[in-house]
Amino acid sequence: MRNQTASNNPVLLGLYAPDYIGNQSTIDSQLRQVDRWVGKRHSIAGFFFDIEDSNPAYNIPVSLDKLKHNGYTGFINLKSTRSAAQIARGDVDSSLQKVAKAYADWAKRGEGRIAFIAPLQEMNIPGEGYSKDPQNFKLAYQRIQKIFKEAGVSSQAIRWVFAPNGWSENNEHRFENYYPGDKSVDVVAFSSYNWGYCSNSSWKHWNSPKEVFEPYIKRMKVMAGSKPIFIAQTASTSNTQNGLQNSAKDQWLRDSYTQLAGMGVRAILYFNINKECDWAINSNSGKSAGYKDAVNNPAFGYLSPTELAKKI
Repeated sequence: MRNQTASNNPVLLGLYAPDYIGNQSTIDSQLRQVDRWVGKRHSIAGFFFDIEDSNPAYNIPVSLDKLKHNGYTGFINLKSTRSAAQIARGDVDSSLQKVAKAYADWAKRGEGRIAFIAPLQEMNIPGEGYSKDPQNFKLAYQRIQKIFKEAGVSSQAIRWVFAPNGWSENNEHRFENYYPGDKSVDVVAFSSYNWGYCSNSSWKHWNSPKEVFEPYIKRMKVMAGSKPIFIAQTASTSNTQNGLQNSAKDQWLRDSYTQLAGMGVRAILYFNINKECDWAINSNSGKSAGYKDAVNNPAFGYLSPTELAKKI
């Protein structure tokens, strides 16, 4: 697996779109429109894909090609409703083989086609079928990789991502306990959000950017010092102790991206979807001036899919 050397490469910007990424209308309204508004291009588009998807032979190449033709590289969170033990022992091999074949067929079209794949994201917190089982997660991760290799996917055509949550309930589920090892991973990444006083947050606290990112970046540098670090998912609510305040969210975004630009991360993917909280940039009233200000830091730059394939 690739190791990362220090260089003057730009920090890359990424976005998650709420709708199906295989539609040009989604890309136009939820990716390109944001690029135009902020005056800077995003390099990476994140989405979620179920191992047991009903039609990977269509959905994989269509989504990834749509992104590539529009100048984005895909970041696939490969999810499942199954347990880590079921995946590790081969219960979904036939489904995985279809996904891997679809990816291999797409990659073999050439022109430097690559995507990032993060198997079983956020595996170290409750909430997923495969959650909180470090040993079986590592076996499942490696089984997924083996199936992709058997399908003929070249190591040049894929970047494997280890993408836990930053926070965990206790030491048993610290992300280090799930790490499959440097030989199995190209990129290390983590999710971390500012839940603030969102109604769905179990612990009401406005988390500063330092709290949200710094301890996990430091730990990842110790765990996998040679690997590029991505923020796989992040966002902030505007729910403060004093109610909805867009200005607080805007300032959080400015401060976060400024901090991250100086901490050696290689990419930041913003979760631009109102799911548990008002994460989206344009929640409540209008677009976030804070996001626009944040990404216009000169540290953030764009790499086309072809350039990105050479750099990471």
